[in-house]
Amino acid sequence: MLRSRKTLLVALALVAFGQVSSAKPSKLTGKIVAYDVMRHAAKDATFQQNQEVIVLEIAGAKQKYLKVVFSSYGTTQIEQKYFEGTLPLEVEAFRDKSCDESAPRFVTQASPEHITGMYLLTDGFKDHPPARIKTLDCYDAIYRKKKN
Repeated sequence: MLRSRKTLLVALALVAFGQVSSAKPSKLTGKIVAYDVMRHAAKDATFQQNQEVIVLEIAGAKQKYLKVVFSSYGTTQIEQKYFEGTLPLEVEAFRDKSCDESAPRFVTQASPEHITGMYLLTDGFKDHPPARIKTLDCYDAIYRKKKN
């Protein structure tokens, strides 16, 4: 009984891994609407991954706003020029339903009472913030080394 259960678990794990590894990444292009200030500011050059969490506005897409999570050991995941909200950022990413977010909240300036669990709007979107968003679909960005 124990051996057949173990075999079943190994088979299920292989099927799950096969489905994940065969998934194709999506190419997302859009402007950064807002970003998680805490993750943006709290980056150290250590043995732990740093993260950047942004909200992208995707023009002409069914889902206009998407959450994208960048993870790497570096202290810079996205070049600073994209944080103005005027230049389009292009990223390849996989869909990750585990980090979907409902009813995200946006602020125009960071303050101690409005920093945790909120997104700071970029300059390009402070004058016209997004209307109420019910759900942010989440994507994990694929890390690519910068070419010199």
